[in-house]
Amino acid sequence: MKDNQKYCELCGQEYEGKFYSRGSNYTVLKCSKCDLLWADPLTDENYEKMINSDYFGEEIYLSKEKGQKERFRSQIEKVLKIYGNKVLKDEIKILDVGSGLGFFIDVCDEMKIYCEGCDINEKAVNYSNRERNKTRIGTVDGYYEDNSFDMIFALNLIEHIPHPKEFITQCARILKPGGLLVLETPIQESLFHVFARIGDYMTGYRMNNYGINTNGHIYKFCNRSFEKFKDLGFSIIHKEKIGSPLKEIFGKTTYMSNLNKILVRFIMPVVWFLAKIFGMENRAFVVFKINK
Repeated sequence: MKDNQKYCELCGQEYEGKFYSRGSNYTVLKCSKCDLLWADPLTDENYEKMINSDYFGEEIYLSKEKGQKERFRSQIEKVLKIYGNKVLKDEIKILDVGSGLGFFIDVCDEMKIYCEGCDINEKAVNYSNRERNKTRIGTVDGYYEDNSFDMIFALNLIEHIPHPKEFITQCARILKPGGLLVLETPIQESLFHVFARIGDYMTGYRMNNYGINTNGHIYKFCNRSFEKFKDLGFSIIHKEKIGSPLKEIFGKTTYMSNLNKILVRFIMPVVWFLAKIFGMENRAFVVFKINK
């Protein structure tokens, strides 16, 4: 079932999206106020299949376990420093939304930090719970009590959610006063996006390599769209650009057309290297503080 949306999720119905690009069966729209990009329709008939797929095959996700845990450990330590010494580490409660195979929870267990997770993929939840029971099938919803968590981590998740405003509102509800919402997501202020825009424009919008579609990354955020979180009760207290591992980016070209795959794989290592030099990497790591 298609979920059409012509207006900006963050700014409201008075801000109808303007044409930005096109895909095989959808249009990419852009908000004139906050620059948010999204696919219209948001989802298609393959969306449910995608989120319930057997996506954690050993060659794809399990093989990334060591690298992902190293990144999670570094990110948790960074956020703990930002949070300060308000409470002891063993008193902090974290919710990992989109917890996947539970690697983030593993790291928290190693660091003696309480963490539970939720994910909408049943197979991933079952894998995460194979030696414990800390992950539930679901997302941020009425299951969680008000003011019940110190931190919410949602890493590489918000771009997949059809209605992120509802997600942000729920996070605001369940965070304790002064709590933190930690996001990692692809951004428009990256060299990859700049090159994708040039190629798309020069080919008459026949080379859509923005990573936006109706059954994967539905949205692509930017600095202006992050500012809209203030209207939902959050302040930005930390923001930095980080890069995806090159091996991981190469893996995602599997789903591209043969022409795009050849072009992207040829220029990708060069762009990846230049992005690191000029600070234009493809993801943002943002920490928001709830104002309550």
